[in-house]
Amino acid sequence: MTIHKRLDNILLCVFLSMPLFTFQCSKDDDPGVKGPIKSCSTCTFVIAGSDKNSIIDCAELGVKPGDTICLDAKLKYRSSLTFRNIIGTAAKPVIITNCNGTVNIVVSNRPYNIKTSTSKYFRITGGDTEGYYGINLKGSTSDGIVLTDLSSDFEVDHLEIHHVGFAGMMAKTDPTCDDATIRGNYTMRNVLLHDNFIHDTAGEGFYLGSSSYGGTEVDGCGTRLPHTIENISVYNNHVLRSGWDGIQLSCATVGAAIYNNVIENYGVKNEPSQQNGILVGGGTGGVCYGNLINGGTGVGICTFGLGDNIFHDNIVINAGDKGFFCDERGTLTGDGFKYINNTVINPKDIGIAIYSETLPNNVCINNIIVKANGSDDKSYITTLHNAPTVKSNNYTTTKIGDLLFLNAKNINYRLQTGSPIIDQGTDISSYDINLDFYKDKRKNGAAYDIGASEF
Repeated sequence: MTIHKRLDNILLCVFLSMPLFTFQCSKDDDPGVKGPIKSCSTCTFVIAGSDKNSIIDCAELGVKPGDTICLDAKLKYRSSLTFRNIIGTAAKPVIITNCNGTVNIVVSNRPYNIKTSTSKYFRITGGDTEGYYGINLKGSTSDGIVLTDLSSDFEVDHLEIHHVGFAGMMAKTDPTCDDATIRGNYTMRNVLLHDNFIHDTAGEGFYLGSSSYGGTEVDGCGTRLPHTIENISVYNNHVLRSGWDGIQLSCATVGAAIYNNVIENYGVKNEPSQQNGILVGGGTGGVCYGNLINGGTGVGICTFGLGDNIFHDNIVINAGDKGFFCDERGTLTGDGFKYINNTVINPKDIGIAIYSETLPNNVCINNIIVKANGSDDKSYITTLHNAPTVKSNNYTTTKIGDLLFLNAKNINYRLQTGSPIIDQGTDISSYDINLDFYKDKRKNGAAYDIGASEF
């Protein structure tokens, strides 16, 4: 199934079933897609069920590139599964998947459900099942799935992860005194994380990369720099009721993309500085677009990135703090943060706050900010100490009805004929933005429209 169709299914649930500015879309509400059940007879290996920790050493098992390792839905997996030495190739990754239906890995008093170690070129997928999420992870004291110990070049999709003690999905290798773990010697590359449903986590939904880009103290060897991530895409995921940030991505210096995700009711623990819908952390550049973020205790989309970050065509509703926020506390290599054609509805604080004083080319154009208690221009868009920012063709109002959205009560922000923002945007052709939030063509009239939807 394509990304766009999957997102449309999630949004259909949102539009049809939820009141203004508040919604919860549980798994039962999430229509998903049904498909054929994969028979275990097609698998190269089937992992035995167990109540004890299982370590699967793929080198010892004789796993070859292109092989399929299966988890059997008819068996019980009641403890952690650790996969070591998965070595596929780019053309023939090793596949870990479910067979005979949905596999439940439910553990207690264990730090994780699934872990990978010293592995490369593999995919963990629950895509072959009678339901949409064919692998179900629950109950660990820390993380649902951990992709670590120098793992790289992997894809994880169609998993449901919930009721875990910390992060739903963690992907990083913390630096140690072993030089193999530090920046320059190890880089995590070519990561795809998509079409997963993560909910009711005590910590982050996704915790990706080290949050200490500038270095972390390691006993016995001083400050060590964590590895970077190159070419990571986080898309088409559904995160619900994360205790901390919905998605946190750091140290992703090259080719980072966060798009087409739905994040709802984030930061439910209300932990200060750990309560963002999306956190683009230190050392991270790239793009963030097409995300729907609704209802949380903190900032909708927050960044301390490299300064070459572009945020476009996101919809942020009912943020418990600012809609968007950036500052320059991290390492900066870009020329400015770019906020283009986003729609921000009813943030508790400022709509878009740009606290980047040293970068010369911050941009804030074609955004909609609706704030029922807006009192002055600074409650919509604020730049700290007049941070150098191009501000143009933004539309701010206290009255959502003025915009003529198609069905704002059911979170449908397409435009009706006569909307005052049609053809009122500035030219964004230089940014190579060709689709709006709904995947409709930009531009579609005499000029660009304002906000995340093109008429």
